[in-house]
Amino acid sequence: MTESRSVRRELADPYGEWAGTRGVLMSYRYLASRPKAIDRDHAQGWIALRPDLRHPGGALAAPLAIAMLDVAGINVDPINILALTQIDVEVLDPSSDVEEVHLVGHVTCETRSQIFTEVRMHDAADPQRAIGFGTANWSVIVPTPEGFTYPEPGTGIEGLDVVPALYEAYTGRRRDDGRLEIPSLAPEIGTDRLHHGPMLVVCEAAALQAAAEHVGTDTLTVEHLGLTIVRPGRVGPFVADPVFIGAAGRSVAVRVELRDEGNGGRLFAAMLLRMRVVDRCTT
Repeated sequence: MTESRSVRRELADPYGEWAGTRGVLMSYRYLASRPKAIDRDHAQGWIALRPDLRHPGGALAAPLAIAMLDVAGINVDPINILALTQIDVEVLDPSSDVEEVHLVGHVTCETRSQIFTEVRMHDAADPQRAIGFGTANWSVIVPTPEGFTYPEPGTGIEGLDVVPALYEAYTGRRRDDGRLEIPSLAPEIGTDRLHHGPMLVVCEAAALQAAAEHVGTDTLTVEHLGLTIVRPGRVGPFVADPVFIGAAGRSVAVRVELRDEGNGGRLFAAMLLRMRVVDRCTT
């Protein structure tokens, strides 16, 4: 698909490239993220920390990042069709005893070609307890045509007899070589390009796996998640490849590159996850 064809399609439908996934795209709905716009530039949201959104060291960072983007999206998506380029989340509290996180966000700067958003995260039961802070950068493609409405919150895992691992819910699977991959595009994760939700989930899972193998324990508290998206993932399989693992004291860092194997193995996103080894399971 050429850029001109992509832009024409974006202009033709208020949902742009996500038009074919409306009502099916799972990134926010599966997590049951609940955003609410306050005004043009401010919003808030909530996400319950279910057992499948945790790991042995505390809360997973990817669900917090997705909820953060949901809070930002309810402000920015009705105005412009956007391409997300950078996500950063600092996790201050492993949240082992936190049932729900409250997120408060706003648009920090809006220019012709870029939009910048940020979110503060707190324990919903204790507003004085900070959980984390996150930012996101977006490139403007075109103004959103009339007719856009933000999707309603989902029901999460209600009705599931067996709750899968989070990366499996986002269609990820483990290859014979031990790496994680998303086999192909699908309405739940994107039909024209891979949505950022599965990128976050699968890359974090790959980083945690690599770190646990390196240090010999999976009791790792995530302290920082940074994802850079450099181009769309269009074909698949999308393979998460840990390319750097470093440890100093109790700190561990892993860089994961996400490559489009069906498109010549091109790099389209990369994550850096920084973790800390804890003495015991905190969940």
